[in-house]
Amino acid sequence: MVQNMKRVFHLLYTLIVAVPLIGCASLGGGQSVPAGESGIPDYSKAKGAVRIMTYNVGVFGKYIDNSIPMVADMLKEAKPDIVGLNELDSCNTRHANYQLQDLNTCLGKGWSYVFQSMFPYQGGGYGVGVETTHKVTGTRSYDIPKTPGVKHMGVLSVETEDFVFMSTHLNVSGSVSLEQARLINEYVRRDYWSSGKPVFLAGDMNSRPDSQTMAELDKYWTVISVKEPTFPSSGPDRCIDYVLILNNIPKYTVVKSAVCTGFRNGDVKVASDHVPVFVDVILP
Repeated sequence: MVQNMKRVFHLLYTLIVAVPLIGCASLGGGQSVPAGESGIPDYSKAKGAVRIMTYNVGVFGKYIDNSIPMVADMLKEAKPDIVGLNELDSCNTRHANYQLQDLNTCLGKGWSYVFQSMFPYQGGGYGVGVETTHKVTGTRSYDIPKTPGVKHMGVLSVETEDFVFMSTHLNVSGSVSLEQARLINEYVRRDYWSSGKPVFLAGDMNSRPDSQTMAELDKYWTVISVKEPTFPSSGPDRCIDYVLILNNIPKYTVVKSAVCTGFRNGDVKVASDHVPVFVDVILP
């Protein structure tokens, strides 16, 4: 049934855009327009702002066989400085390719990537990653183990000259994700609280804004992205994807935040089962 749905979505999308989804061909061009004219957010960025984004890409295969080229064009349109990516396959039997590397190839010159496998999967890996246009000066990986019988997840920390960015994907179980949030707070208190650098946490938290998990994170972080629905992409009705900033710096300015409901260069409804969200911040 799922495979049949994928084929239908793939066929419909191909008929609409008349371009293959294999390789790194562009899916279109042009400037973004303000939200309301075509349902596309205003992707312009204020001078001096850093654009932080998170996107659960659903192994680039929730509704079509390979959304990597489409997602690459969407990212090039939105122009994040750094983006955390959830649900990435790496050389396993479900997807034999190294998905983040292939995305990086499609993004082209100026982008670098870091991948962290959260657990072994079908002979390869499955995890989270980061793509950025900033120079990466260091990386750390953290395990967030859970109760027996539940697979380990992870947190990937990428350091640049100006900030630290942490990408994660929490468990769908509220009690488990609450414990994961506690561990994340423990790690950042130990490693980053006194660093003097802004620290961002981004990802699919699998938790709504009023959940215990988000309340736990609120002890040390502030959600700076809009709390608008990010899932499911076919008709978002719940907010579970966020960008947060650690409360270890005295001031910053949030300029803009939006859920990416539309692109000129891709279709968020078929690229994944989530939609991306970004926030623009001016750092001290």
